[in-house]
Amino acid sequence: MYYLKIFVKSFLSLFAIMRIAGMSTKDPCSIILFLILLYVYAKLHSDHVEGRIIPGDMTLSAILSALFSISTLSAQYHVILGNTASRLFCVSILLLTGAGLLLTYYYLSIWFLQNAAGLNLIGSGYSYAWIPFLTVVICLLCWLPYFLYEYPGVMTPDSINQYAQIIGAYELSNHHSVVHTALMSLFYNIGLSLTNDPHTGLALYTFAQMSFMAFAAGYVIRTLQKANVITPVLIITICFYALMPYHGASVVTIWKDIPFAGCMTLFAAALMRFLLRGSFAASSDAVPKLRMSEYFTLLLPYIISGVLLCLLHDNGWYAVAASMPFILFTYRKWLKTMLPVHCIILALVLFVKYPVMQVYEIRQPGCIETLSVPLVQLARVITDNEALSESETAFLSQLMDLEQISSDDQTGIDSDIRNLVKQDGSSYLESHKSTFFKTWFAIGLRYPKTYFDAYVEHTKGYWYPDVNCEIGLADGIYPNEFELTWQPVIKGPVIIKIKELLFKLPERIPLYGLLWSMGFILWGILVLTALCLRLGNPAGALVCLPFILLSATLCIAAPIDPEFRYAYPAFYALPLLIMSPFISYKNGSR
Repeated sequence: MYYLKIFVKSFLSLFAIMRIAGMSTKDPCSIILFLILLYVYAKLHSDHVEGRIIPGDMTLSAILSALFSISTLSAQYHVILGNTASRLFCVSILLLTGAGLLLTYYYLSIWFLQNAAGLNLIGSGYSYAWIPFLTVVICLLCWLPYFLYEYPGVMTPDSINQYAQIIGAYELSNHHSVVHTALMSLFYNIGLSLTNDPHTGLALYTFAQMSFMAFAAGYVIRTLQKANVITPVLIITICFYALMPYHGASVVTIWKDIPFAGCMTLFAAALMRFLLRGSFAASSDAVPKLRMSEYFTLLLPYIISGVLLCLLHDNGWYAVAASMPFILFTYRKWLKTMLPVHCIILALVLFVKYPVMQVYEIRQPGCIETLSVPLVQLARVITDNEALSESETAFLSQLMDLEQISSDDQTGIDSDIRNLVKQDGSSYLESHKSTFFKTWFAIGLRYPKTYFDAYVEHTKGYWYPDVNCEIGLADGIYPNEFELTWQPVIKGPVIIKIKELLFKLPERIPLYGLLWSMGFILWGILVLTALCLRLGNPAGALVCLPFILLSATLCIAAPIDPEFRYAYPAFYALPLLIMSPFISYKNGSR
C-alpha cells in the first residue's frame, strides 16, 4: 500500500506537469521526471519528514496549494486541454490535472515551510551607521547611467498630461494624483527658475525621485541592521537595489507609481521596526517607551509614507485602510501610540481628499477607471460575436462604438476600450451605473465562459508567474505638443545594446526570470506570509499584508493589461518581505 500510494501520487504529479508543460506522452524525459518524482515522494513520506509535520503545516499548505492550483488551472486550461473536444474528456483531464497540482503544490509547500523554518538569517551583521548612507550613494551611482541616457527622464503620455497641468495647459485633475503633480511642479519650477529651461526642471524632479528611492533603500538596510541580519543578506540587498535593471529604469521614469513604491517600502520597513520594538508582544514589559530619535526615524516615516500611499494611488488607500484593523489588533498592547498615529494618517488623508480637493475644485477620475474588468468582458462578448438583445445593444451603443470595438478586436487590453467610452459615453455611464451593472450581469449569466476568459486574459499577469510583461521598454520623452524632447547625455548603439541585453537576460536565464514575474512575486509573498504564521510571527505577516491587499485590488480592478509598474511596490520591498518571517523583537537591536 505504501508503494502504491507513492506511485499514484507520482503519476498524478507527472500527469499535471506534462499537461501544463505541453509535453508529449511519448517524450522520453517523462521517464526521468517520473523517477525523480518517485524519489522525491519517497523522501517526503519518510519518518524524518512526516515526524516534523505539525497541524499548522497541513492547514497552511492546503490553503496555498488550493490557491496555486486554481491559479494554474485558470491561466493554463487552454494548454492543458489542447485540442480535446469531448466534454467528458475535458472534465476528466482537468480533474486529473487539478489533483496532480494539488498534490505537487501541497508537498512543495510542506517541504518549504519545514526547511525555511530552520533557516537562521540572524547573526552579528555589520551595524555601522554609515552603511545605509553608503547604500544611498551606491544606488545613485549605479542609477546614474540610466539618468544620463534618459535625460531629463522618461515621459509617457501620463507624464506629459501631468506636465500640461503644471504649465496650465490642462485643468488640474486627480486622475494621475494631484499630489504627485504638485511634487513634480515644485522641482520643475525650481529648475525652471534657475535655468529657464523646462528640461532642467524635469531633470531636477527625476533626480529628486532617484534620491528618494535611494533613501528608501538605505532605510531598508538600516532596518535590517536593527534586526541583526547577517552580513551576506545586507550585501545582497544593496546589490539588488543598485544593480537590478528594473530599478534603474523605473527610478528615472516620471510616474506616480515610482514614489508610490518607495512609500510602500518605507511603510513596510516602519512596520518591521515596530515588530523589532516588541510592540506586539503579550508582555507589556516588552514594549519600551519611544526614544526621542524614534519620533523622527520611526513615527514620522510611518505617518508620511502612510499618507502618501493613500494620496498617490487609490488602491494604496484601500490597502492601508484595510490593513489598519489588523495592525491595531496585533499591536493592541501599544494602542496609546498606535491609535493616535493611525488617526493622524486618516485625518490628513481625508482632509486632502475632500476639503482641499473641493476648495481647489480638483476634478476627480470618473467611475470608468474602476470598471476595466467589466468593460473588457463586454468587449470580449462583442468581439466574439455573441448574441445580444436589442435593448442590450442599444444601451452599449450609447457607451461606445460597437463596430469600432469589433473591428479593433479588443480581446485583452482595456485602455482603448476605456478611451472609446470616454469619447462617446462617459457622462452617460456616470448617470446610468445601475443599468450598466444590470446589463453586464445579465450578459454574464448567458456567457460565463466568455467573461471568465476575458478576466483571466486581462488580469493573469498579476497572479500567475508565466506571463510576460513589458519592463523598461519606455525610452525618452514621447511625442507631445509642448516641445519637450529627449536629450540623452550618453547615447549611441553600444548603450542601446547594453540596455537591450540587460532587459532580455530574464528571458534567457532560468530562475533569474522569476524575479521579473509579478505573479511569482505574489506567490512568494503568500508563501512568506504562511511561513510567518507557521513561526508564530503575526507581526511579520503584517509586513506582507499591504502588498497582498494591493495585489487584490489589481485582480479586482486591473487598470490595464499586465503592466509592471502597478506591482512595482512588491519588487522594491522584496528584501523586507523575504526577511519578514525570520525577524522578531527578540533579535532586534535598539
